[in-house]
Amino acid sequence: MGFSAIIAFLIPPQTGARFQPQVQVLFAPVSRPVGAIAAAISNRISPTESDDRRAAQDIRTENQQLRAEVDALRTQLEEMYRQNAELGKLGSVKDLCRLVKVIGADSGTRESLALNGSSLDGLKEGMYVLYPGGMVGQVDRVGIGGSQVRLVTDPGFRVRVRFVRYTSVNNKTHFEFLGMPEELAEGYGNGTLVMNDLKLSNIGYDSACKPASSGDFLREGDYALLFDQDCPRRLQGEPIGRVIRISLRSDARGFADVRLQPGISLKKLREVMVMTKEN
Repeated sequence: MGFSAIIAFLIPPQTGARFQPQVQVLFAPVSRPVGAIAAAISNRISPTESDDRRAAQDIRTENQQLRAEVDALRTQLEEMYRQNAELGKLGSVKDLCRLVKVIGADSGTRESLALNGSSLDGLKEGMYVLYPGGMVGQVDRVGIGGSQVRLVTDPGFRVRVRFVRYTSVNNKTHFEFLGMPEELAEGYGNGTLVMNDLKLSNIGYDSACKPASSGDFLREGDYALLFDQDCPRRLQGEPIGRVIRISLRSDARGFADVRLQPGISLKKLREVMVMTKEN
């Protein structure tokens, strides 16, 4: 008591303050264990909000729901990766397209596909439709419930093309355009296109539909690529089909009948890429 009175009344406060931290250190060995014991007792009497008092079955049910949600999110993420990989196969136009599911093919005489996309998804008539192997066709009808794509093989579908030949040299694929003008290809049905306005001389053949002795000539296996000024610039060069037959027209002397076929059966596609933007 006397010592406390001396500190309180005789020693200036500034001087006493210098010894205060050192004095508090003396009580640390006692205060820390006491504080820990008090906290433990407090938690037993009134638990913190983080303690879970639910039944074990409720916790298990919530864990199962969380696992199901995580699995669903993982599936969605994997699907996004897959779609992005499919779009990546389109090359430079991938950023202009969106992937749309195919509902089914036309069971009638038309060659078309029904799509799951609608006007609510931004689809419009006239939009071009692709797949990794080339051009599919154009959106023909759009509604709230879905849309329809007219395939390039549908009778009457017209597009201008140029011929190109692919060759493999040292395990590397090269291509060269054949020295032939742009020509019109038209859907013929049954998964094919026809080119029957080709002069035999323009594709390197004589009047008997035999390859000329000199110069380049069209062959089965050559490809027809899109080169049509009515189509967007970014689509120029997209594959339309492969030459599967070259024959002589019986109704027009001096002209050839050339048949094209896409790389796969377009009616069997399960998803397509709709070009929703042009630039």
